[in-house]
Amino acid sequence: MKKIFGIVVVIAFLNISTPGYAQNTTEKKGVVNKAGHGIKKGAKKGWKGTKKGAKTVGNETAETATKAKAKVTDKKSDQWVGQDGQTIYVDDGNKYYWINEKGARMFVNKEQLKSKQK
Repeated sequence: MKKIFGIVVVIAFLNISTPGYAQNTTEKKGVVNKAGHGIKKGAKKGWKGTKKGAKTVGNETAETATKAKAKVTDKKSDQWVGQDGQTIYVDDGNKYYWINEKGARMFVNKEQLKSKQK
């Protein structure tokens, strides 16, 4: 038992007293580079991609939610379309609008509407 305890103490002492050396530079063809530089660059690219993807998903979600709400609460116009063929909704105050790609209501005058061709 004393031998086991002694071995454990020696191993613990060696682990505590041995400093850990982290690699902070790399040597490539005689040139010393910071190892973290490539990691930072990759992380920045990854973050930009994630940010762009999150923004796209957020816009799609907002558009879908706004269209679903408009279908429930407002009336879809059967005789009018937007300038670029968008679906036109009519709210309670008889205001005409269509929903853009970011989920925002874009109100239009009756003069700006086109008649729906059948």
